[in-house]
Amino acid sequence: MPKLAFLQALIIELGLYSPVYDEDTHAAEYPSLPNSMRAAKALLKSQVFLNVRDYLAVRSQGIDALRGVMHPSRTALMREIRGGKRAPVKTVKETGLDVLLVTCFR
Repeated sequence: MPKLAFLQALIIELGLYSPVYDEDTHAAEYPSLPNSMRAAKALLKSQVFLNVRDYLAVRSQGIDALRGVMHPSRTALMREIRGGKRAPVKTVKETGLDVLLVTCFR
């Protein structure tokens, strides 16, 4: 799967965009999804504060479970990660979720 399509799917899965239903065809459309990698990454980095470890654990349980493990801010997520609840970077990059990584230590 191309990287942009993966990021768009992640945006939809996390509930950042709702579908618009066409009454004639009964098909769901996402007309305003980001059309570039830069825009998709910027959207995810600015609105999704999610521990990858939590994401992988609850993603099969649906959008409500994902929203339940999301943090209100980047700072709140960093606090949790600094506390020791983190996924190995290698695992995160292998799953393609490196867009969710945040820098905690400088």
